[in-house]
Amino acid sequence: MSKQDSKVYDATRNIDQDAWFLYQTTSIPYYKLCARLCVDFAELYNGFITDHGLHGEARLDYWVSRYLSHAENIRRGIKLIQDAGDYMPMKGFLNSPATDYRGLVDQPLGWMTTAQRKCWNEAFDRLSTACDVGATTLRNNEWCGQYWLERDLHKHEYELVDRDDGHTGDLKDFIHSLFQQGLIAPPASYPLHRVKTDAGVRAGTPCPQTGVWVPSQWLQGASDFSLAFCVQGRAMQPAYQLRIGKSYDILANYDLPEDEDDDTGLVTTLETKAVDTTWFFVAQPQAQEAAPDSLRLRCEANERCPRSGYWLTPAKAAARRYFQTGETMPEMASDYGTTIWQWDTNQSDPKL
Repeated sequence: MSKQDSKVYDATRNIDQDAWFLYQTTSIPYYKLCARLCVDFAELYNGFITDHGLHGEARLDYWVSRYLSHAENIRRGIKLIQDAGDYMPMKGFLNSPATDYRGLVDQPLGWMTTAQRKCWNEAFDRLSTACDVGATTLRNNEWCGQYWLERDLHKHEYELVDRDDGHTGDLKDFIHSLFQQGLIAPPASYPLHRVKTDAGVRAGTPCPQTGVWVPSQWLQGASDFSLAFCVQGRAMQPAYQLRIGKSYDILANYDLPEDEDDDTGLVTTLETKAVDTTWFFVAQPQAQEAAPDSLRLRCEANERCPRSGYWLTPAKAAARRYFQTGETMPEMASDYGTTIWQWDTNQSDPKL
């Protein structure tokens, strides 16, 4: 896309916000959350199959076991990170559960009730989003640094050199969306992330330390570049300069009613271009916010329980109860209004 078709990306940026996000989505607690969501989905799905007596039909049981395997693979990835600092297998382990939707919906699913299908969709959307976000944070590590070193060989191939496969642009709205889904818990104010400006690393050279890095352009006042999470030993990626692409109408070829809003199908893309840079390490503060794994789940009355364990509700005192995945959460008669069940962070059995 030519510069005539795009405009400068000049959004207000917050280095502490973006660095916090990248450290959160590469943290062990975040990966544990992804594994747990795969298990929760598998247990929910298995419960529905049991309710309808459909074990052994089509490949329904296979997909239950597949998501339990995804969870186990993510746990293997955690072990590789902890033991050897190797993040690369985790990208694949996270990508698989996020991209399995095609196979899932190829199975007969019409046997589910409307409420079950709604719960099924929500559980899958949540795990898929969590896993995809984690995979995206790692995605540029795989090949982008090597493509930059070989850029003369790929100079006519935008897909290989200029495409930023990481998190691009200002992340404020994206972080808020993930918070609404209960996947991350941003602090009231982001902690200060200090930049180590004493030693820079050029794009294409081996990364000396795993963590978040900021390109020199950002430190010089540019707002049209993104931070990156880079892994020790792998070639540093180039910086990606952002431009706001020309809006296009994705519904242009559809026959819509005349009174349809003209802006309904307008989509604006971010265009990226790889440029040379010097990267500087962004240190992670010692004190971080609560781990995503401790975020409290919630479930309204008459909905299916998303996770086996102890739940409580402010609608009634001493209403702590154990529910199985897929069990219908009951309504509690009270003046509180709609009954909202909340996951109890204390999962210990009650004392006798």
